[in-house]
Amino acid sequence: MINKNSLLLFTVFFAIALSAQAQGPNNSGTYYQNANGKSGAALKTALYNIISPHTNVGYDGLYDAYKQTDKRADGYLRDWYSNATNYTWNDKGGNSAEGAGWNREHTVPQSWFGSGLPKSDVVQVVPTDCWVNGMRSNYPLAEVGTIQKQSKNGYSKLGSCKTAGYSGTVFEPNDEIKGDMARIYFYMVTCYENLATGWGHSVFSTSKYPGFMDWYLTMLMRWSKQDPIDQREIDRNNAVWNVQGNRNPFVDYPGLEDYVWGSKKEQSFSYDHYEGGSTPDIVTVSQPVFSPEEGSYANQVVVSMTSTTEGATIYYTTDQSNATVNSHLYEQPFTLTQTTTLKAIAVKDGVTSYQTTATYTITNSGGEVTPVEGLIAFGNSLFGTSFDGSLSSNNMGDYSGTQNGVTVLYSKGSGSNQFVNNEQIRLYQKNLLTISVTEGELNQLEFQLAKETSKKLSASVGTVNGFTWTGAAQSVTFNVDDGSGNMQLSGVKVKMKQNESTEGISGPTTVNAAANQSIYTLSGVRVSSSQLRPGIYILQGKKIIIR
Repeated sequence: MINKNSLLLFTVFFAIALSAQAQGPNNSGTYYQNANGKSGAALKTALYNIISPHTNVGYDGLYDAYKQTDKRADGYLRDWYSNATNYTWNDKGGNSAEGAGWNREHTVPQSWFGSGLPKSDVVQVVPTDCWVNGMRSNYPLAEVGTIQKQSKNGYSKLGSCKTAGYSGTVFEPNDEIKGDMARIYFYMVTCYENLATGWGHSVFSTSKYPGFMDWYLTMLMRWSKQDPIDQREIDRNNAVWNVQGNRNPFVDYPGLEDYVWGSKKEQSFSYDHYEGGSTPDIVTVSQPVFSPEEGSYANQVVVSMTSTTEGATIYYTTDQSNATVNSHLYEQPFTLTQTTTLKAIAVKDGVTSYQTTATYTITNSGGEVTPVEGLIAFGNSLFGTSFDGSLSSNNMGDYSGTQNGVTVLYSKGSGSNQFVNNEQIRLYQKNLLTISVTEGELNQLEFQLAKETSKKLSASVGTVNGFTWTGAAQSVTFNVDDGSGNMQLSGVKVKMKQNESTEGISGPTTVNAAANQSIYTLSGVRVSSSQLRPGIYILQGKKIIIR
């Protein structure tokens, strides 16, 4: 017979066991448990109490945060307002034209709220092109009727508002991030429930609930349905958690906005047995997803397109025009061998998705000895320290890092002479720069200065041509100080020759093992023989099948 104490103890242990097993979405565990059973306004306030406490990384701390939250698959910075940029972490500032530099963009403009924690919240402050950011200014996000300005490829637009309920000038983000923006705004009006009532600008209401003006909430709800959550958004949400210790619940729970403002606002939210939220009267088709993501690829890239809407048909263009049902029909993956902007839509039962746009930059597409340019940046991007590349602050030893197959060593040197290609190079007792490559041929190397003095680097030191590096790892060391000790390097631009062309690739050749030569994937990524798996690769301009 079980006594009352034993039964009580068992009940407690059972409850603890259930709690330990409970797992919210995206490995969030019991993070949202205090919102359990809530709905409508009460759910919004419960979420506020959960996500509002978080670490302030600081406005300058956003730069390092973006290395976790907004790094593209090809290593460049994700630009939220332009699809025509390939920014490194050092390309900050510069607004003379689109592509001149990037900065930090407050999706809810800072002029609306002033200062405080929202200023440096990684969820809502995103990296964007400076020029397009300036075009946006502090106009509300909405849908544009008559276009006044637009970014390249029509990716972002500024003009008169066509969304019902507002008649002023607005900025329209691209279709592929409208859902992201909606969920950021859901987050902002929830995380800052105590502040958003004063933000106004025909967007936010003066009451905590609903928090938005009717016209704006209607638009955001529609945006969130038409551009559903994708893996990139989930990955960014997880990265934000690592950076500042909170999450966006509207990314973790698809359709959560329905439980707060929509058709399910009378239903109880369950953080661990979530059924999802959907609005029956909104029929949508998920926009196409490209794989791999846009970015820079060597020689060529094989692109595939999918839509999560079962049975949807995809149409696409390659000439920067908008896709329609009269455009190319997507049937199977295809290869791009030159820089191309793709636009695509998915269609089902007469319903058309938002348009997806992506630019693929192809380097070394065909020609022999076509240089690949890449900036190897100093500072945090390369060395992972606060070292800024200046000679005067290099008192802690050597700094090194590897990027794009090239290794840079920046260190204090000892006075000596060295001969390279029969030319004597004097190594002073100041800072030295060593460039190493595993194989290949250097076409040109340029030093970039963040700080110049009256004594500049001479051309013979600043630009070096004609050095040939082959075989095993080799390096060349240069003096980067003219004797003043005041130079400050921001980076090194390396141009490598590519002697293997993929023009005229013949049909696949079957081999049982890889030769001891350079082997590339179909997307242009070099692999070693030890990394090979069964599949198709490129060897000496021919397709080979590894079995």
